[in-house]
Amino acid sequence: MDAHGTLDLPSEDSDLELGVTRDDDARVYAATVEGRRIATLQYDVAEGRIILLSTVVVPDFRGRGIAGGLIADALDDVRDRGLRVTVRCPVVAAFIAENGQYADLLAPG
Repeated sequence: MDAHGTLDLPSEDSDLELGVTRDDDARVYAATVEGRRIATLQYDVAEGRIILLSTVVVPDFRGRGIAGGLIADALDDVRDRGLRVTVRCPVVAAFIAENGQYADLLAPG
């Protein structure tokens, strides 16, 4: 994914077409549906790693697997870029604990 690229996200709602973008200027990954931003994963950058700060999903879209899809794509992007993460967001921490394939991305700090 480039700095403003779009990816398709898997979702528990098959009729919901999600896109995710990474905005390096705003330091946010954003999930959108039909052009509407419905979830964000805020991050910071320090010493060659991404610090994942907070995940927010619009209330009407909660419980549909959107946060998990957004987090998975963000972590895949981090891996593709050869970086590691420090997790400050409890939602991301829980996601990584449940999805061990991402544990190798964790950096101390």
